[in-house]
Amino acid sequence: MALGAVAGRTGSGMSVINRIRVFLLGYLFWTALGGLTAAEAQTSRAECKPLSLYCMELVPTAAYVGVKASLELARPASAFGVAVSRDGHQRYDLVAHVEGLPAAPQGSVYIAWVMPLDLDPVVHLGRIDNGATNLGEVAFNKFMVLVSLEDSPLATERKGPLVLRGRSPSSRLEPHDLFQVSAFADPQQGGGRAHGAPGQNGHDHAGGDGADAAWPMPAMHPGVRMSRAMHTLVPDVAPWIPETELAPQGNVAALPEARPRETLYLNDGDTLTLHAYPVRKRVGGRAWAMLGYNGQIPGPLLHVEKNVTIKVTFKNDAPFASSIHWHGLRHDNRFDGVPGLTQDPVPPGGTFEYEVHFPDAGLYWYHPHHREEVQQDLGLYGNMIVRPPAFEALPFVSTEEILVLDDLTVAPTGNVPYGSDATNYMLMGRFGNVPLINGEERVELHVARFDTLRLFVTNVSNTRTWNMSVEGHALQVMGSDLGLYSDPVWEESMAIAPAERYTADLVFPRAGRYAITNRVQSLDHTAGVFFPEIDTLGWIVVDSAEVNRWASKGPTPRPRMDPMVEYTRFRRALARTASLGPDSLYVPDREIELFIRADSVPPLVNWLLNADQSWFQPVEWTGTMPMMNWSATGRQVDWVIREPTTGRENMDIDWTFERGTTEIIRIVNRRDSPHAMQHPIHLHGQRFLVLSYNGRPVQHQVWKDTVLIPAGMTADIAVEFTNPGKWMLHCHIAEHLEGGMKMAFEVE
Repeated sequence: MALGAVAGRTGSGMSVINRIRVFLLGYLFWTALGGLTAAEAQTSRAECKPLSLYCMELVPTAAYVGVKASLELARPASAFGVAVSRDGHQRYDLVAHVEGLPAAPQGSVYIAWVMPLDLDPVVHLGRIDNGATNLGEVAFNKFMVLVSLEDSPLATERKGPLVLRGRSPSSRLEPHDLFQVSAFADPQQGGGRAHGAPGQNGHDHAGGDGADAAWPMPAMHPGVRMSRAMHTLVPDVAPWIPETELAPQGNVAALPEARPRETLYLNDGDTLTLHAYPVRKRVGGRAWAMLGYNGQIPGPLLHVEKNVTIKVTFKNDAPFASSIHWHGLRHDNRFDGVPGLTQDPVPPGGTFEYEVHFPDAGLYWYHPHHREEVQQDLGLYGNMIVRPPAFEALPFVSTEEILVLDDLTVAPTGNVPYGSDATNYMLMGRFGNVPLINGEERVELHVARFDTLRLFVTNVSNTRTWNMSVEGHALQVMGSDLGLYSDPVWEESMAIAPAERYTADLVFPRAGRYAITNRVQSLDHTAGVFFPEIDTLGWIVVDSAEVNRWASKGPTPRPRMDPMVEYTRFRRALARTASLGPDSLYVPDREIELFIRADSVPPLVNWLLNADQSWFQPVEWTGTMPMMNWSATGRQVDWVIREPTTGRENMDIDWTFERGTTEIIRIVNRRDSPHAMQHPIHLHGQRFLVLSYNGRPVQHQVWKDTVLIPAGMTADIAVEFTNPGKWMLHCHIAEHLEGGMKMAFEVE
């Protein structure tokens, strides 16, 4: 098991970034209260709220009755919305809060130790006393913490009497009671489901007894048990099957073959046609019916300069009404591509003219904004890279690669269908069982020794958050979404949520072949255990010949424009809190909360949701509950954005902002939701800074349009409202968006 910090680099000297941190101190003085409500702030920090995901109680032994102690599981510094190790273990900063601990005898000290539940290894965390003590970072799936009285602060093993002990919130996970689950099984159903031949990564699971013949069963994970009762679950909508809906007479071979993406370099005033139509794509040794822009998956890669404007004709020959949303661009509201808000959906056979302006350098992407859980999932997506003027640019590198991460859900019988009249996979979203990178199962990238490779990475998956890493190499994260970090951030891996983009550099001093992998810790809810999953996405091949570093690029200067200079316009918003006294509690300008309403799910699904209430993963990395997830539809489930001050929900929320203002919005991902999970929240047409998670400051600032909020966490963001019009805020898990998790706001 891994333990230890992943270092992030910060600048030295009194730079602009340090000045902004001074302002953040005013905003964050109240973090000692953990970002709680006024009533909760009166509770001792040495106590945990019931079933907290980010606090563990330390229970005193008989000799120390009366001591109150807890451990805050705080978010460590990270460039990403969730902090995990290369292997996908959740990283926590442990902060002890202790009251009433008697003074240690002379020469003795209280020492904290951490260990996984199998007690190996036992790791010395350090000295602990009354008050708040930062014990450093841990990264175990399930763990316990012991505090003992030792003769020396340098003790390497626990020998003294036990004082306090506690177990991580994740250790509350227990196996499901299969006897109770069996009560939901239909005795008329046949025996076990027949297994098909293993498919990609061994995830395939063939259909069988108890399934509606029109609904082939979803792919199951071979390492996760499925009870007989699960066989009774079938979506309550008719299936939409790509093979029959996209291919003439169901003949996939008759479709044109999808081509690799083309790169288009566009100048100001140029025109482009993006044509959506069915294609066939070969994945896993067979052809699938899919969709492509201009016959390509991914769609064409658009290269433009900052401040360029182009005209795009969208021609829709997909079987759904559609549109194109230009994700992340702060351009004219009329062309944002949101049916029902900025335009009517483009019917099959129809066209729409977009005027697309690129005001900000960065990495962006385009995709449908109508039934996107189908259209985007089947291949309608593409990237845009906007180059800044030379004086704003990143340091020059000789090799760049634009990577698109996606996944596809398949079964031995063909594409796993989508809901026709309502979306299915409505609980967690549609996890694919075939990872794709640039539309392929594997990529192979080539660089020279000592070369610097720059990766521009976009996650276009419906649901999956990736934890991508390169074997034996750290990532120097340079930027995200709409901007650059003032100081690059060193990370072991890239945790990237749906719709997010990151830019990272890697240097290769040694020749070799290095795997690009996705490494996560999956959760078997039935057994209550974690297990590792590793998917190989491709390789980076480093040639033995050295790159001529000086001839190819010369010195690599830092950008002349410090990105943090732009952040200073947030001084007014941040400085508002600087005058607050120690007894004050900051109140944001607006607040919303995120949760699920699942009152109409079948009794079995309701029982399983209740059984899993003891603990939720901060991020669900894989689809280990595909049957209950696949069967839940938009007729049974609502995903909700709620404004607590008014009780308004989703599109009934009515927010108006004055152009040129900055407001701080608090987003609460409710832990008490029937199924709490991560939500990547996207704001159209604006940009923002993420200020804090659970009241702890975000150290690495960058302009964002999408923020990942793990289960049970609260994020505060400072939004710059500069772009007039009516815009959307929504969850970018495609099924959650279709399930209602969206709202509109207007900038006047």
